[in-house]
Amino acid sequence: MPQWPVAPNYAILVGGLPLFHEYEAYTTIYPGYVVQFTGADDPALIQPCADGGNPVGVADLAMAYQTGRGSWRKPLCVGGARDSTKDLPYLAADQVKVISGPIIVMLILDENENIIPGDKLMCAGSGLVKEYYCLTTSDPCALVAEAIEAVITGAGECAYIMAKLLI
Repeated sequence: MPQWPVAPNYAILVGGLPLFHEYEAYTTIYPGYVVQFTGADDPALIQPCADGGNPVGVADLAMAYQTGRGSWRKPLCVGGARDSTKDLPYLAADQVKVISGPIIVMLILDENENIIPGDKLMCAGSGLVKEYYCLTTSDPCALVAEAIEAVITGAGECAYIMAKLLI
């Protein structure tokens, strides 16, 4: 029996007690995406985290194992839904449940990454994460999480990665 957290199917929250927030979606957001504020006129609007963005949390599943907006995770990486019954994102103007805090989550690791436990992760764009490598020192990129497992992705290939959230 493992002594570490084990993610169930379609899980986003794996362990810990999260803080729950609710924001309005500015655009399409899939559960499991790291999200940030849009910076638009209404500061409570959220969108998938941009490359190097400042995250506020992770979009959670609205209704696990049910149909409806925000009830399924998007198939990994590029190409869109492979099963239209599971392509159920939150849409613009939907209320999105966002989780944060000292929790363990399953995030989506971007392509061409080689992560080992302890590596820090940042927003890679489109709600995905990548290894922390910030090019600016005057305005450093925000940390999203710390990896607790090793995951390698190739070109055009994304993968789920279990990580300790740092937001």
